[in-house]
Amino acid sequence: MSNPPPPPPPPARPVPRPVTAPTMVAPVDSTVGPPASPTPIGPSNLKIFSAEAVGTAVLMIVGPGSAIIALDAISVFGVAFAFGLALLGMAYAIGHVSGCHINPAVTLGFWISRKITLARAIWYWVAQLVGAFIGGLIIFIISDAGEKDATGVFAANGWGADIGSDFGLGATIVVEIFFTALLIFVVLSTTTVGYPTGFGGLAAGLTLAMIHLATIPVDNTSVNPARSFGTAIFSGVDALTQLWAFIVFPLIGAVLGVLVWLLVHDERLEDTMFGGQQGLINARNRAAAAANRVEGSINQRLP
Repeated sequence: MSNPPPPPPPPARPVPRPVTAPTMVAPVDSTVGPPASPTPIGPSNLKIFSAEAVGTAVLMIVGPGSAIIALDAISVFGVAFAFGLALLGMAYAIGHVSGCHINPAVTLGFWISRKITLARAIWYWVAQLVGAFIGGLIIFIISDAGEKDATGVFAANGWGADIGSDFGLGATIVVEIFFTALLIFVVLSTTTVGYPTGFGGLAAGLTLAMIHLATIPVDNTSVNPARSFGTAIFSGVDALTQLWAFIVFPLIGAVLGVLVWLLVHDERLEDTMFGGQQGLINARNRAAAAANRVEGSINQRLP
């Protein structure tokens, strides 16, 4: 009788793998190819230039264009709303690309508040002037080289007899500084934390309309140096000699608008271009201290 076969050897025990720390970057699969290039952050300068040029041209065609071509049909009320509707429409068309400044004063406000760099602001300003020229040229052609201009001055900004206004330079200065400040305040307010999403264009458009309703009889309303440039170059010598005021005072108004925005909203003066102005910071601190003292005095007198 034969011996039984020997039992099979025990199975080999698996060798445990060394434990390594998890990595935050997935390994590259060589069979797929090189990783994709990083996605650019934000639109390019060319996209911004194109958006601002198109937006400013549309503002010119619809705003001053409505006065030049259709003033007799829609009156100054229609012109005011045409400006507001143009900004409203462009805000939702190009706002996600460039923010829809279409106004050098707005761009200045964004630069002062450090929302854009100076290099990028220059792209905005050049695009706005180009767009204003193109828009003005289109209206110039439509109006038969100004022969069918219902305003008589190609809707140029100015004061006094040159545009048939009863108001002088003093009133023009006040309008352009304070109403530009209002526009900048509203536009910057739509960028602050807590502002309802999606309503910025509506607020800006309605603000521009109400500004025109109040100020068209004074100087034909600028609050936008590009808009003034786009009509002055097709209007004639009188408009060109007064153009300086509609560049200087709206830009001053932009600075004032940023200061009002800082005063109202929970924004830090130090985070803007004013941050290096120690005198302004000291004035802010003294005003805050005085307000606290007044509040403390009132609280002590209350029952």
